[in-house]
Amino acid sequence: MKKKPKVVAIFLAYNASKTLVKFYQEFPKKFVDEIILVDDASNDNTYVMSKKLGIKTYRNRVNLGYGGNMKRTLSLALEAGADVIIDIHPDGEYKPSAIPEALKKIREGSQFVLGNRFTSLIQPIKNGMYIWKLIPLRILNSIDSLIFGVRLNDFHQGFRVYTKDMLSKINYQKNSNDYLFSFELIAQAIYKKIKISQVPVETNYTGKKRGANLKNSIKYSLGTFKILLLFILAKLGFKNKLFL
Repeated sequence: MKKKPKVVAIFLAYNASKTLVKFYQEFPKKFVDEIILVDDASNDNTYVMSKKLGIKTYRNRVNLGYGGNMKRTLSLALEAGADVIIDIHPDGEYKPSAIPEALKKIREGSQFVLGNRFTSLIQPIKNGMYIWKLIPLRILNSIDSLIFGVRLNDFHQGFRVYTKDMLSKINYQKNSNDYLFSFELIAQAIYKKIKISQVPVETNYTGKKRGANLKNSIKYSLGTFKILLLFILAKLGFKNKLFL
């Protein structure tokens, strides 16, 4: 008989004490075999709270940044024997209702699944997204699809499901330590011709959890253009550390 894939959920946490308990209580644990939380040197009691909840918990001695924490967390999940890794943040910004459909896509042969916030034009706004972010995001997504030659609706969201096979083909340790990590991972997957699917994902943007501010959004957007340029150059034969 074929071995049942081990499904591990990873929670990347930074100052998540206000949302962790509610998120964990509502998380559909029946779909996963294990949960791993890595606290990126929070200033609150995220680590202690996670341990009390019975979650397998790690803490970075210094703040590694989003990408740095992703590198460590993915490695820990793979060391734990994960075949499928669900990446969802315990701040409650992305709802876990997308998990069943994402796992179905994996069973059907996808190696990488992305959430899609843009199932309708106004849905993100209904869920609390700032209006000033909507149009630039749609433009960015259109440019990304054009350059990558892959039709996806949402390259810049925070719900993803990875497979061990996919991660084995990508040297994610070479990626950025900031928020560009995830976009680099998508670009690398496309470069390696990995099968990517998308599923609708519900969001809950409230208060401070409505995403990056304008300054950081501009910085991130400019960073994505650099990655697109490196992708084009790699396709033309000029390899670099991201695309080998």
